[in-house]
Amino acid sequence: MSLSKQIANNVLWKYLELVSVSGIQLLSTFIMAPLLTPEDYGIIAMVIVFSTLANVLIDSGFGQAIIREKDVTRLDYSTILYFNVVVSLLIYAILYFSTGLIANFYSDPKLNEICKVTFLVLPLNALSLVQITKMQKELRFKRLCIVSFLASILSSIVAIYLAYRYRNVWALVIQNLLTYFLRMLFLWITTDFIPLLSFSISSLKKYFIFSKNILFSSIIGVFFNNIYSLLIGSVYSTADLGFYNQAERIKNLGSQTTTQVIQSVTYPVLAKINNETGDIKNGYKKIISITLLFVGFIMALLMGCSMDLFEIIMGGSPIWRVSGLYFLLIGINGILYPLHCVNQNILMVKGDSKTVLLLEIMRRSIMIIILLVTVNFDIKIFVFGLTFYSVLLLFLNLYYCGRPINYSLAEQLKDVSPILLRLMMMVAASLLVGWMSSDTPTIVSLLLSLMTGLISGIILFCKQPAFQLVLNMLKSYINK
Repeated sequence: MSLSKQIANNVLWKYLELVSVSGIQLLSTFIMAPLLTPEDYGIIAMVIVFSTLANVLIDSGFGQAIIREKDVTRLDYSTILYFNVVVSLLIYAILYFSTGLIANFYSDPKLNEICKVTFLVLPLNALSLVQITKMQKELRFKRLCIVSFLASILSSIVAIYLAYRYRNVWALVIQNLLTYFLRMLFLWITTDFIPLLSFSISSLKKYFIFSKNILFSSIIGVFFNNIYSLLIGSVYSTADLGFYNQAERIKNLGSQTTTQVIQSVTYPVLAKINNETGDIKNGYKKIISITLLFVGFIMALLMGCSMDLFEIIMGGSPIWRVSGLYFLLIGINGILYPLHCVNQNILMVKGDSKTVLLLEIMRRSIMIIILLVTVNFDIKIFVFGLTFYSVLLLFLNLYYCGRPINYSLAEQLKDVSPILLRLMMMVAASLLVGWMSSDTPTIVSLLLSLMTGLISGIILFCKQPAFQLVLNMLKSYINK
């Protein structure tokens, strides 16, 4: 199979995995929305912030280090597995005895018991990390897709039943825990990896040399990526966090999911090219253009009708239009996410993990300044600060990530600016039509805005090379 077909095939399967999992979870959210409250979604968002950060500590950057390594032995995999499990148990024990502090931080006693159950996902995830990394390295994304899909759909069915039966936050808690358990179970059943009863300190040291900077960078990144949820839950209200969390989830489905697909698939491929020829600039330029256009097109469509969209999908209640407003405020952050994320692959492929860490520190220093200013204002200003941060970050990321392949900041801006400008025009056209049709039924206003965005987008992008390439890829898969 040619390199381009190999990338396209695995991109498709990785995309199907993340979209199907996120889509199923969101669909279950839409079904459960009339049965639960914004406060319920806010509570589960508070807890997941801590487990997300803990999972980064458990992986310790070894996943990226293994993918980058040319030859990985069974002893290497076994060592990393045992390390992950031991660390996960230690972190779970620490968090278990800290649940009272978390409940006090948010002034919500219910979090005490909810945290103890939710944090069980940590050892379950530790038992899955090596299998997932091994499959990614071997580009076996089809199997990963099937495993994740089954775990997600089964856990969602259980959650919907519990929400209907008990109508409280425990439906969301069990859904999250069951997803991790079923994924772990299916991975151990379907993979051919059997760990050795051995542990190698030398293997651990070898991978930690590269992974330590990735670990510190990931810790900083995850903490600050979730700091808005932490602050909204403590400074504003649990309901506000529930509204924001749903806006963030839709944004992630449209932006981060697609970007992470391409990043996870292209990283091992770019690493292979770098090991063989060292020339990755041309391939990277195509990847970033296609990703930005594809992600941006989806985000622009959703931004143009966001408030009508959230009212309809969250059970038809106008109260959820607040989530739609938040989505519009953070939408530009979603559009720019590929430029912040995919280009970091270059630094990792080149083995420059120190710059990854340095860049992360610089990024978050900027975020702290913005947070300190905006937290004193209305929550809308606070949420919009995330988009302002993303715009400032654009120049920093493009400069540092382009240097290793001689892709200058000016050259990158010249390539991406036409795409960004057209996306903003799409959003403006949809919002205008939505405002003009505000007196019509919500579903009519939604459809008019969507059609306006779609038609204007096709007109604006029809002559763009990246758009033509995306269409050709889609056509080839449909024909296949």
